[in-house]
Amino acid sequence: MANTVPVDELHLTLHIPDDTPEETAEVIRRTLASDDFMERLRRAVLATLQAFPELNGVSGSLAR
Repeated sequence: MANTVPVDELHLTLHIPDDTPEETAEVIRRTLASDDFMERLRRAVLATLQAFPELNGVSGSLAR
C-alpha cells in the first residue's frame, strides 16, 4: 500500500448553552462519547467523501 500525505485537517467543535442543566450536559457528553455516535459520524464523513468524485482515493481518520 502506498504511503499517504496529509493535505488538510478539520476539527469539529460542539457547543451547548452555558445554562444547560448538568444532568442534560452529562447525557450529551455520554452520547458524544458513545460508539454509536462515532460510528454514525464516520459513516457521514465517508458518505460525504464519496459524494465528491474528485476526492476518489482520499482516505481519512476520525479520532477523539
